[in-house]
Amino acid sequence: MKYRLTLLLIFLFLINVNSQIISGKILNKAGELVSNARIGIENTEIGDISNNDGTFKLNLDNINKNELLKVYINEYKPYHVRIDDFINSNHNIILDEKTIELKPVNVHSKKYKFKNFGTKNNSWAYCGYNTEKFPEKIFQEYAIKIKNKKRLKVNKINLHILSIDAKDTITIYFDLQNATNGFPDDLKSLSENTLQLNFTKNEIIDNKVSLDVSKQNIWTNEDFFVLFRINEDFKGKIYFGGNVFAFSKETFYRNYFGNWKKFSAGEPSINVDVKIEK
Repeated sequence: MKYRLTLLLIFLFLINVNSQIISGKILNKAGELVSNARIGIENTEIGDISNNDGTFKLNLDNINKNELLKVYINEYKPYHVRIDDFINSNHNIILDEKTIELKPVNVHSKKYKFKNFGTKNNSWAYCGYNTEKFPEKIFQEYAIKIKNKKRLKVNKINLHILSIDAKDTITIYFDLQNATNGFPDDLKSLSENTLQLNFTKNEIIDNKVSLDVSKQNIWTNEDFFVLFRINEDFKGKIYFGGNVFAFSKETFYRNYFGNWKKFSAGEPSINVDVKIEK
């Protein structure tokens, strides 16, 4: 009996020694806790999102120590550090706030019109979250491409919900990004702020929720992506409608900072209201 107990203790000790589950905290230079920051290993599906107290956990088992640990949140400059350097630190990550440059206001003689880009097809369930059946997909993020060659301003983001089963407030995070090599690029976010939409089941009107971003001053004159993901504390089921027969569309998904993967067909029912040059 003592022999078996000894073997068990040795086994548990070895597991603990080899385990690379590391806890840390994200703060800004003023010492304030930073929540909802995405933290992960570059080109992997390993990561976390910082809690309200700025804390996070990462499993670094079998990770190349030369890989990069990345932290992104719109209000702060991107943070990168080698895994080896991070392991040998105190695991506190200090973010530097972005310096927002006030661009001169140019008076354009061109006229603008209001349009809507994206899809409104809400007949079929295209993608979504089900924490009971697929809890591992809670960190999945989606992106659709909006083709554009003119100067435009994004005023509103609309997302169509086909079905929902959730009691608490739902939080969805959006981002608008230009592309690099045909994929969304976190370093090319068009917004200086986190785009966050909070709503309850009763606030969904005609199967649609919208986020007004007209005051965010989001402009672009090239193709861009609309990204969205649900908050990690979501419990329940929510499915977004979409056009499952759109074979020429460019829709992508990823986990954390994993590589973007393209859906074989279709796109979720998300669209944007814009002001665009005539």
